[in-house]
Amino acid sequence: MNMQKSEITRALVLGGGGVTGMAWEIGVLCGLVEAGMNPQMANAIIGTSAGAFVGAAVASGYDMRRYYRQQLQINAAEPAVHMSRELYEEWIEAFRRGGSNRDKVGAEFGAIALRHPEPVSASLRRSVVDARLVTQTWPSTLQVTAIHAATGALHLLDEFSGLSLSDAVSASGAVPGIWPPVALNGEIWIDGGMVSAANARMAQSYNRVVILAPMPHGYGAIPGAAEDAAALQADGAQAVLVTPNPESVNAIGANPYDPERAAAAAMAGREQSRQIASLILEMWQLV
Repeated sequence: MNMQKSEITRALVLGGGGVTGMAWEIGVLCGLVEAGMNPQMANAIIGTSAGAFVGAAVASGYDMRRYYRQQLQINAAEPAVHMSRELYEEWIEAFRRGGSNRDKVGAEFGAIALRHPEPVSASLRRSVVDARLVTQTWPSTLQVTAIHAATGALHLLDEFSGLSLSDAVSASGAVPGIWPPVALNGEIWIDGGMVSAANARMAQSYNRVVILAPMPHGYGAIPGAAEDAAALQADGAQAVLVTPNPESVNAIGANPYDPERAAAAAMAGREQSRQIASLILEMWQLV
């Protein structure tokens, strides 16, 4: 989407971070809405992995206070999963082999996904996706990232991609070796967060950008969220990056896929939002 820099154009970027990162983002957004932020002012909401689910809710106009309250209850459809040592070593090797080439990194992770085609059953994954999604209708402002497993290229999927919202967010969150890769129209897709947990650079067409990054650090030679935010600022955008503060880091815990940590992560995010609300509102709401 190409827009004149003289226009006021807004993007909300929601990064990946497992079920705990998802809950943290919901808590932060709930607090920002309570402080007076209107997320519906966004021209684009760009979601990666867990952020794709949150983005679908925000873009559809779902009540963020209700969404927050839902995080305080254990979701029976959400299994506790974890990364094995062997899988961790495969990930490290993928980053080493891919280096600073994002497409190469993406293709390396595509190969990992194909070596582990069903770490959990497809039916279980579908039940998790359906339980997380609050709408089945593509919101017009929502874009979600996913990686083509064969080429490693990062794509932005939207309502014109020919995919259902459920399929698109499932692809965006298909963490290699954790969740199954997603086959759609003869192509295989994996988690958009494997080449950047937030993919904030995808908001380069917008001049006011709020980035929520539960996992802000870079991977191997791939820059992290702070570097992406700095690049947006260097290009003339006003960009605010929000990452978990120490209290939120503690609440999120070591395993981003542990649903028992979701409530604590959501509460920490909501509390953290009070510290950053005035800064974000000043930039976001000004017309």
